[in-house]
Amino acid sequence: MLAPAEVGWDLALYAQEWLEERFRLTMKLARDAQKKPTVRAVHDLRVACRRLREAISFFHGVSEVPPLSDVDRAARRMARAVRRLRETDVAMKRLAKVSEGPSPTDAAKRELSKALAKKREKLERKRRGKIAKRAEQLEAAIEEHLPLRVRPRSTDVDPAKETELRTFVESRVAARRAEVERLFATAHLRGGKELTEREADQLHGIRVAIKHWRYASEIARAVMPRVLYRPIAAKLVHLQDLGGKSQDFADLVTVVEGELDAGTHEERTILSAVRHERTRSAREFYDALKTLVPPSGALNDV
Repeated sequence: MLAPAEVGWDLALYAQEWLEERFRLTMKLARDAQKKPTVRAVHDLRVACRRLREAISFFHGVSEVPPLSDVDRAARRMARAVRRLRETDVAMKRLAKVSEGPSPTDAAKRELSKALAKKREKLERKRRGKIAKRAEQLEAAIEEHLPLRVRPRSTDVDPAKETELRTFVESRVAARRAEVERLFATAHLRGGKELTEREADQLHGIRVAIKHWRYASEIARAVMPRVLYRPIAAKLVHLQDLGGKSQDFADLVTVVEGELDAGTHEERTILSAVRHERTRSAREFYDALKTLVPPSGALNDV
């Protein structure tokens, strides 16, 4: 990955360089998942697809960068092909964290974990064909646009180009930040024991917006002073981790409700514990947002 100075602070060349790097990484991870959709391979592929789609959106409209809607669509379909595998992986991981330590529900938890493991094996066999198809479609869409860079890079520093690149990058990051602030300003959690569907949807929307903000900041990292980038990057990683945990337990509730009929006391206890964890992690995420996401406009100096 070439730094801005290595492409003469040329916005088009910087966009092409960044996109080609995302192309190569996402194709590699798609091939890995096609061979063996392990827990790690599925996770890495979904993250790569999100980062690729953010890069496409980030650089949309830049001269000498072709429309990449076909690649965006292929990446979205690739991520969807492994979505249920990822949801099952997360469910097994989070289930192990519910009511840690000896408890009367241990036997029921073990049975549920076994059921999820079998479901995962079945899903892997069932989705192999779809994963292979989507991986081939993604690679074909990407290959259609390679190479992106059709003219040699220049190391000549042009102050006007440097200003253009910095202004462009800062405006795109600011737009992502503003979306997080807007969504957070309209979100309100009540003090009830259970999270409402509206509250869950609001938090999910904020979580997705934070991902866009973080990935956009990563693209902007090369043109931002380190002293400015590091603090906001740490905040975004922390918020994304908490938001991911919140969403993981929300997904776990759906999975557990589908697997259990809640007919026994142990099953009802597990379901109640999972729902409690969903609400607790959601409030933890919301409290962190109140601390780390200032009122609109307060991050202009970050």
